[in-house]
Amino acid sequence: MSNPVYFRWLTELEKQIHCRKHIILYGNIHDEFLWRDERQTVYKIINTFLHELGFSLIVRYSPVNGFSYFSEPMREQFGSLIQERAIEHHTQPPSADTPSPEPPANPMAPPTRRNPGVSTRQASNIRILPEVAFGNLRMALSQTTTSVAAIVDTVDMLTSDPSQYSLEERNLLMLLKMCTLESAVLTEGNLGGYRNSLILVASDLARIPQWVYKDNPLVELIQVSSLNKDERRQFAQRSLRPREGFKGFFEGDKISIQRANHSAPSQLEILAEELADLTEGFHTVDLEALRMTSWRDKIPLKEKNVRKLVDFYKFGRRDDPWEEISSEKIASAKQELSRSVMGQPKAIEAVTSMLASARIGLSMGGGKSSTQPKGIFFFVGPTGVGKTELAKALARLLFADESSLIRFDMSEYAQEHAAEKLTGAPPGFVGFEAGGQLTNRVLEQPYSILLFDEIEKATPKVMDKFLQILSDGRLTDGKGQTVYFNQTVIIFTSNIGASDLTNAHTGETIRAGIMTQIKEGNIPHYSQVEDHFDKEVRWYFSNYIGRAELLGRLGDNIIVFDLLRPEFITSIANKFLQQYAEITKEKYKLKINFLPSVLEGLSMRMQEEKNLILGGRRTKSLLETLVEKPLNSWLFENFPDTGVLSNKILSVELSQDGSLLPKIID
Repeated sequence: MSNPVYFRWLTELEKQIHCRKHIILYGNIHDEFLWRDERQTVYKIINTFLHELGFSLIVRYSPVNGFSYFSEPMREQFGSLIQERAIEHHTQPPSADTPSPEPPANPMAPPTRRNPGVSTRQASNIRILPEVAFGNLRMALSQTTTSVAAIVDTVDMLTSDPSQYSLEERNLLMLLKMCTLESAVLTEGNLGGYRNSLILVASDLARIPQWVYKDNPLVELIQVSSLNKDERRQFAQRSLRPREGFKGFFEGDKISIQRANHSAPSQLEILAEELADLTEGFHTVDLEALRMTSWRDKIPLKEKNVRKLVDFYKFGRRDDPWEEISSEKIASAKQELSRSVMGQPKAIEAVTSMLASARIGLSMGGGKSSTQPKGIFFFVGPTGVGKTELAKALARLLFADESSLIRFDMSEYAQEHAAEKLTGAPPGFVGFEAGGQLTNRVLEQPYSILLFDEIEKATPKVMDKFLQILSDGRLTDGKGQTVYFNQTVIIFTSNIGASDLTNAHTGETIRAGIMTQIKEGNIPHYSQVEDHFDKEVRWYFSNYIGRAELLGRLGDNIIVFDLLRPEFITSIANKFLQQYAEITKEKYKLKINFLPSVLEGLSMRMQEEKNLILGGRRTKSLLETLVEKPLNSWLFENFPDTGVLSNKILSVELSQDGSLLPKIID
């Protein structure tokens, strides 16, 4: 068995109590931790620690359960201490009619030696009001003869709104603050010189007003963090194999603990390391649910196969759609994608390489890589050259349709507050119940392609949301749900560097776009285009919006799209004309022949500066103007009875002035 894990929060707790400080413990307080070879709650760990430190009286208060004690004798001791302190200060102790901290005559039995951290709870439905309870704690903590440690639960729930609380809520918090200020330093006993200690426990520190602890030298904040990798590895090493009273994971008895040599890890250690890598963000309850899932669905843990169980737990599917991509589909992907996006060989090569990597499932990152998205691309280039179309074509190739393509128009996220739309508003804010637009979609459809169109139009704060997704493959929404992105492909599109970047106030040009060169009649080579856009993207993130760290996440995945060169205009136009002809034949059984003059006329118009800079979109809109609209009007006017078009041939050409010349051939 490996060495025990020492939780930072527990080490810090011990240090601060030795320093005579009170504690506000917040964060992941409802999880369990593997401590002393057992899964234990935060409260059990604290109780045991305080008892071993030597506190004579350990009491815990909950607004729901009232008082509970580390052991049965402490119940009477606490009551006596309150009475004595009340007499000392000539105050009236709680009357018989006042809810009292005294538990009923038959409290729960004391804890066993095996688990000394279990408290004896009050088994009464009489609610002890917080003001009474805090007053009693104030008396107990201010005396100097008996060492007292008090724990108060759910302090963050004492206020409905920490910025606007009622007088009653303020008084409760003032009582707790007075407890910290008036707590006495012990004068006798084995803890002489120590201070009676108050530990306030809260999930959300933001719900506790700062004046309770700020500038109070007697109070320290300690965060209970989620399980780190060492803790997850420790859980795995303890839980993978069966032991007495515990059955481990499915087929865990087949996991070897033997090492081939002194320096080589055992199979158990290898699996524990891989599981720890793949479960970042998991709580203990998730890890335990993972173990139960392995039994329910008969999924054993094997080397290089841990991800199958983890992904099944996350997404509910045993099969991995990425690994089921056929070799034939990958082999033909380049040709298939090239039919949809023309003149962009580098972009298509990058996408097909990603498909092969996703299919094989191997990388230099080991297990960690399995938590990251399947592919990350930053498509940049002029408008209308196929950036969005390539994303759509990839969705069709992988999933047979475009329904798996989830598109976000980033111009809708231009305002600073819009960044919260992706993950959802925090609790208490308008729209919280609706969740996040991004996180909701990925929860519903974890196997998908995420397209963030024209990312430069979004507020830079949106970029911060992507940092965790690109590095860890996960994001937590406003409701606290963890959303995983390791089965997605993430594509950003951008026109950074295409047009001039100007100062919004003065109109002065900050950076010249590549289209300025085209307007001047200079058509650069692709290597120059690539260099220009790559340089502009890096300048934009590093200098203009101050998000250089995002470049590190993108790595070499900045894919520059070429200009729409004249030799590809004909191919793109043919694609649109063919689509029109196919629809016409299907609907009216009319065959259309587009004569060469149509493509020649289009090519001449596309040489114009205003058209060339708009790329493929302009090709389509010109065809609509030159062919589609006039041809539809001609058919409507000359063939009100469309039935007569059946089995005829329509010849279409363009005159030199751009007029449409259609002709029916019987």
